[in-house]
Amino acid sequence: MVWRGYLDLPAALEGKLPRIATEIMVAFAGIGLAVGGRIALDQIIPGIIPFVLTFPFIAVATLMAGPRAGLITIAGCQLLIWYAVIPPIRSFAIESSAQVVGLLLSTMSQFVMLWAIGAYRGMSGRLEAENQQRIEDLSLALREIDHRTKNNFQLAVGLLDIQGRNTEDPALRSALNRAAARLQAIGGIYKNLALSSADLNVIRLHDYLEDVCERLREGLLSPAVQLKLEADPVTISHEQAIRIGLIINELVTNAAKHAFPDAIGTIDVRLEELGDQLRLTVCDDGEGYDQGNVALGLGGRMIVMLSRQLGAEVATDTESGTSHIFLFPRSKEK
Repeated sequence: MVWRGYLDLPAALEGKLPRIATEIMVAFAGIGLAVGGRIALDQIIPGIIPFVLTFPFIAVATLMAGPRAGLITIAGCQLLIWYAVIPPIRSFAIESSAQVVGLLLSTMSQFVMLWAIGAYRGMSGRLEAENQQRIEDLSLALREIDHRTKNNFQLAVGLLDIQGRNTEDPALRSALNRAAARLQAIGGIYKNLALSSADLNVIRLHDYLEDVCERLREGLLSPAVQLKLEADPVTISHEQAIRIGLIINELVTNAAKHAFPDAIGTIDVRLEELGDQLRLTVCDDGEGYDQGNVALGLGGRMIVMLSRQLGAEVATDTESGTSHIFLFPRSKEK
């Protein structure tokens, strides 16, 4: 049941009770509460204004079950007050014109309140329907934008791939292929947007990393080089996910290019959730390297920049194969 400033109890119980039955139940509950409140109040302040408790319970019945429930509550409360509260007690006789005027004025006031609450419910319902329509329209527009964006990324990757295949310069071909892989790592983020969440900026990181690794397996690694992924189920901002995907892309590409002279080996990617921190480990069992004798290329500089943007603590071990460990907060204030 959704709170809209009122409750539509008959709609909530539809299928279990007929609407009229729910309205009658709510109305009788309102009448009963008004009678019980009147009896309790008479113990404290005897003879208080007869109609003092009818207004709030009529309002509650109308808000919960609609104008018809409010109308039944009005009829029941007014008849009970006329019979049991206005002298002569236990009679529908009228002793004075003042009693008639009081009963009529209170009834008219209750009808005015009923009309106002009914108008409010109707307006709220229309606004809710309009808002829902806007949400559906925006959702459709977002899906269309997302579809076009993915297509544009795929087109750009395809153009880079064609250009790389047609060039005879090995260095240029390698640069174009790496550019295409980086673009795929960025474009793949759109496939895994957590559309079920309230925030479209949230990404299912484990699903996204599986896509990144699958593309690297298919497009980069030889059959004798295994790429394994172990990732805890984590959702983070898509900005963080892109940076993590690019880091993995660069490190796996470097390992595939330099770590396995015999083109045989294993690359492990692990993502672990440690409270409010994440730890990313990319390691291989290939040939290590002397960090002091290796100049940072574009890929290395990208990793440094991306690590800084993540707020990551970075550790590298090259004694047995190569391991890169990144420890960073789940979210980083900008």
